[in-house]
Amino acid sequence: MTSPVFIINLFFIGLLTLASACRAQTVILSVPGPGSLVYLPVQLAVAIEADRAEGLELQLRFFSGGPLALRDLNGYNSDFAVVGLPAIATARADKMPLFSIGQLSQSAMVSLMLRRDLKGKVKNVAQLKGRRVGVNTSTRTARSTSQMLTEYLIKRAGIDENDVQIIPTGQTLDAQRSALKSKTVDAVMGDEPFASELVAKNEVSILVDLYDPKISSELLGGPFVHAALTTREDVFKQHPQSVTKVQRMFDRTLQWMGQHSPEEIIAKLSQQPGFDEKNSSALLAVLKLYPKMYPTQSAWDTQAIITTEKFFHSMAKDEAETVLQFSEFIRSTPLGNSP
Repeated sequence: MTSPVFIINLFFIGLLTLASACRAQTVILSVPGPGSLVYLPVQLAVAIEADRAEGLELQLRFFSGGPLALRDLNGYNSDFAVVGLPAIATARADKMPLFSIGQLSQSAMVSLMLRRDLKGKVKNVAQLKGRRVGVNTSTRTARSTSQMLTEYLIKRAGIDENDVQIIPTGQTLDAQRSALKSKTVDAVMGDEPFASELVAKNEVSILVDLYDPKISSELLGGPFVHAALTTREDVFKQHPQSVTKVQRMFDRTLQWMGQHSPEEIIAKLSQQPGFDEKNSSALLAVLKLYPKMYPTQSAWDTQAIITTEKFFHSMAKDEAETVLQFSEFIRSTPLGNSP
């Protein structure tokens, strides 16, 4: 006859096993921010609990630019990152063992902002010659996407890159405002909704707005992958289920965005770091003006990869970047092939 104590022990063991099975898996992700519209799907995934729906607990580590987030990933402090695809390419060319596994945007989501007192004096990118332009953050071995886009516009305007001084200014509203107000820089390649907030307060004017997918496509030659999901090769190969769950989490998030209004998106983000309810009008205006900034799923758009690769090669700094093929690090699922 089975003793009551044995039965009770089995009961509690069963409860502990069930609790263990239901416990969410912690996933740490590095990302620029907080509060940047480029990386809105990352913070929204937490806000709508898309992570919980996949049995995950998403924890975010914020950095002042993509290269720093990638360095954090490469240093094993996180297992995933969302940064600009061109920045991932520079890191890959520098031998970082990274795989990029999905896209979270489909245009070059930055705005070139001009300091207020220079309005009327600087009317186009060509007139930035001899001036200082702020970008997010770059490291010695990896340039940020904002820096490459800045250099691209400068080159396109016929200016030698040495005729413009590039200065890191961070990736938050306060950091970019401080750099402009102190006249450390004359212009900033910045993010939304920061740009719209600064425009609304008459602190800057916009020289180039790449948030508009149409303008972005015209200037860059097609759809462009800005925010991209990436991981290390060892995570991709050794933990395929975790990779797939993270991909599905972002698919849930992007689908949710497509089914809800800008007002509903803002309501969900209102408690997330960097999204100040007092400045929600600027965010709302951008979301309404450019509703197609984000894809409906994280699966790669082949044409966008082609456009982004051509852009990257046009801005290559050395042979390693010139010969790098995106097929070397673009992946779909742990069991899939590159597109």
